[in-house]
Amino acid sequence: MSERIWKIFGIFGMVCLGFLLFWGATNFLSRLKSKGYEVSFEGGALPQGGGVGFPEKSKTQTEFQGQTESPFQTTEEPSRMIVKTCWLNLIVKDVLDVAKKIAKFAEDNGGWVVSSNISEYEKVPSGTITVRVPAEKFEEAKDYFRSLAVRVTNESIQSEDITEEYVDLQSRLRNLEAAENQLLELMKRAGKISEILEVHKELTNVRQQIEQIKGKMQYLEQSVKMSSITVNLALSEELLPVPPAEKWRPKYVLLQSWKSVLNFWKGFSYFWIRVIVWSQVWVPALIIIWFVKRALKKRKIINQ
Repeated sequence: MSERIWKIFGIFGMVCLGFLLFWGATNFLSRLKSKGYEVSFEGGALPQGGGVGFPEKSKTQTEFQGQTESPFQTTEEPSRMIVKTCWLNLIVKDVLDVAKKIAKFAEDNGGWVVSSNISEYEKVPSGTITVRVPAEKFEEAKDYFRSLAVRVTNESIQSEDITEEYVDLQSRLRNLEAAENQLLELMKRAGKISEILEVHKELTNVRQQIEQIKGKMQYLEQSVKMSSITVNLALSEELLPVPPAEKWRPKYVLLQSWKSVLNFWKGFSYFWIRVIVWSQVWVPALIIIWFVKRALKKRKIINQ
């Protein structure tokens, strides 16, 4: 085959290749346009830096990108469940009167008295009263109780977050209720008496757990709604319980120690007073026992 024919085949092949490249490029650009991109040509060639321009972002898209989170995401967290407890040590003029006022305030504001113990030692009264008040009345109640005192020697407040525990109980309750529904379905389909009894036993167990969790949840809800305040009342500081060692209080500890020593010697003296008074019983008993032992000993000697 001559050289001229080979040239013709070569030219034809180049033309076909060029046509295929042109067709492929045109098809590619048309697809870009169909997807919303803009294609620009300058001087019949693509400009430097690329000739494919992306569509301008809408105002809404730009605003969303400026935010740290998506506007469709819910960032609100569930409200925290806080249990508040307060302890007060109060020096008052009249222990019984102040205790009655504390109880009345609690009852008038939708609360109640949990416990009350007023005692009198050697004609010196002291006592402790614990009340529950609505959480929204906690600060008001605490301030009112403080106003009843001559002096406040100690105030302690504890806040406990039970949110995680409550959410965990909710999750367990949902799972148990789902298990209960499944067991009820199995109960309907059970044929044999043994199968029915087995499903009923498991159903009873699940229902007991459900009731326990509901009771615990109700207790936590009540603890959040109603705050607890314990008030120790006395006429003087040495009669009050020792508060947590938050600061150096040598006088307070000295008075408490001196009171304990006095109570020891009082108790010791009372013991000997009781021994002496009861001597009219135990002394004759000892004498009788001594004579009985002596008589038995003599008899044993005579028999030998």
